[in-house]
Amino acid sequence: MKLGLSHDGRDSTLDCGLNGVQEHKNTKNTAVVLLSGGLDSATVSAKLIADGYEVIALSIDYGQRHVVELAAAQKLARLLGVKEHVVMPMDMNVIGASALTDDRIEVPKDDDANAAVAADIPITYVPARNTIFLSLALALAESRGAHHIGIGVNALDYSGYPDCRPEFIAAFEKLVNLATREGVEGRSIKLLTPLQDLSKVEILQLARKLAVPVDECISCYDPRPKACGECDSCRLRIQAEAKLSQWNFRAPQSVAEIVDLRHRNLRQNQARETAFYPEVDELASTRHLMAEVDGQLAGCATLQVDPSSNESCRLRIRGMAVDEQYRGIGLGSAMVRWCQSLAAESGDGIWCNARILAVPMYARCGFKVASDIFEIENIGPHYNMEWQND
Repeated sequence: MKLGLSHDGRDSTLDCGLNGVQEHKNTKNTAVVLLSGGLDSATVSAKLIADGYEVIALSIDYGQRHVVELAAAQKLARLLGVKEHVVMPMDMNVIGASALTDDRIEVPKDDDANAAVAADIPITYVPARNTIFLSLALALAESRGAHHIGIGVNALDYSGYPDCRPEFIAAFEKLVNLATREGVEGRSIKLLTPLQDLSKVEILQLARKLAVPVDECISCYDPRPKACGECDSCRLRIQAEAKLSQWNFRAPQSVAEIVDLRHRNLRQNQARETAFYPEVDELASTRHLMAEVDGQLAGCATLQVDPSSNESCRLRIRGMAVDEQYRGIGLGSAMVRWCQSLAAESGDGIWCNARILAVPMYARCGFKVASDIFEIENIGPHYNMEWQND
């Protein structure tokens, strides 16, 4: 049964019979990635390639009104260098009930680019789409002997789709290993969702870091043929690009600059010298980061080598602070990701003492609570949190 084309134009086929399954070939570093042609799926593909996976991209021609994304997917597959690109036809118009597959239903739009996206499940939701698409990706993965499936779901800046939630991904992964020969015979298949806990700003940052051709990605529900700029998907991307364009990260011009920012955010009721860490700040091994928004100093973070920590978490984040007017836009998460990228270079884990209000932000970056709540004198209650560099 012919399903599509490889990225270089050759016929690509999927044998659905058992004889087509690559039973014992070592393909554990191969991943099937659902590539829609949008920013998120392109970023997942690039991330997995950067992590050493051979990527088989799967695009579904399901009768979507934004069919131009399929052309984008084919171009992205070539530019990203995937191993194979399969385009699978499947008409979901017969199911209907979605603005993405039924031209009689209008895509909700707002001409205010800063307007919030739908709070409830919107009419652009395609019934059971990710369940169906992941099932097709699973069949392709098992046929190719791949043991990983990548998908660009996100549970922060998204349109409220139920099949983008972590609970859905966890449940489907359990199903994967109950319903396949690979899983039953002990060769488990894992779902990879590297964007699950990232904001749209962080996804855009990651895409740029990975050199994803962002301008070739179609993030629009109703392109004609260009992005409409008014649907939920367009507005999320426009808002992210606006925020990201205002950010700048640099090293401090002096230790005094970082101490001033720490003091006004973390130790405002104490003497300024309490925001200076003499045993850390001037060491050559310590790394400092300053964040600017619209040219104004907005945040800071310090990553130190901590000889007193355990072997799995040799690095410590200290004195991370964001000025009040810049909180809630993802700046803190971006600085934590910077620390994690440095830790990844050395293979070290990270720990920190996190204020209660900062715990959710660290958790979104993969940190786990590693202690009971405790009090730091003159500062307040904290948790010890750790991130393992797995």
